[in-house]
Amino acid sequence: MVLKKFILKFLLFVLAFIGIYLFSVNKLSKGYVDSYYNKFTQEAGSLIIGISRANQAISPSIIEKEMVNINIDKPIVNFAVNSYQSPYGEVYFNAIKAKLKKKSNQGLFILSVTPGNFTAQSLEKEDILKIDKKTMIGKISHYSSRPNYDYIINNYSEPLYNLFYPLNWKHQISHTDGWNEVKLEYGQQKISDNDILAWKAQTLKKNEKRAKSDTISIYRINHFINLIKYLKNKGNVFIVRLPSDIDMINLENEKWSSFNLEMSNIAKTNNVPFLNYTQQLNEYKTYDGSHLESESAKKFTKVLSDDIKSFLLKK
Repeated sequence: MVLKKFILKFLLFVLAFIGIYLFSVNKLSKGYVDSYYNKFTQEAGSLIIGISRANQAISPSIIEKEMVNINIDKPIVNFAVNSYQSPYGEVYFNAIKAKLKKKSNQGLFILSVTPGNFTAQSLEKEDILKIDKKTMIGKISHYSSRPNYDYIINNYSEPLYNLFYPLNWKHQISHTDGWNEVKLEYGQQKISDNDILAWKAQTLKKNEKRAKSDTISIYRINHFINLIKYLKNKGNVFIVRLPSDIDMINLENEKWSSFNLEMSNIAKTNNVPFLNYTQQLNEYKTYDGSHLESESAKKFTKVLSDDIKSFLLKK
């Protein structure tokens, strides 16, 4: 009798715990989850693909506005995350395929490239695949649900009581189209020039360290090429190297001197454009030495839109 009461109490406790957990997950889904959640809450007709530089530099809504008279499958979604979560490979490739509308054939696909898209700590395919499956993209199977409980359950890393106190960085706006906009000013708070210099030094140090530990991965390059071939059947593909701080670009070019040539050759072989904006370094401002701040991102997106529009109108 005592054992039965214990089991009953235990089951009631478990059910109560599950109920509170599911209630919290549902409550969280209705507000701010994290800076990447919006990338996983709608089907896409077109995609911005890449890592963190693309995540913060390209606004889908601006592209849609600038190309209003061009026939493009919508919505355009910024599906770029960062170098740890969305490098080119099988996992990212499969997520992109799952994210796209099935009947998309007038898509616009902007494939951002930096050396960070193609590096890994190991040259073995099995090791890379194992690492990629542990990323936020690799841990889920639903990429366009709203609410996306799959994403929250598998990727939300904070205590669920934080749903009452969202931990978003006030300088960053996570748009519903997936773009993460970083503003230099938020109310009375401002990212100062000294902050930018300090963050730039940290970013350079981190990238220098990673350049020593990681190697160029043929596996990632091959999946990038396969992705281009796949997306060409879904619409127009553009390979884009984004602008950044001159010291960051110099570091990348020093570590991989033939990068631009190799990207250009891949573009020519697959008959797609390669747009390289790393020569326009004085036109745009970063907030940390790598990623564009809000006004520069908007300015760049308009330039990119004009260049893409010019190419499409000539076809």
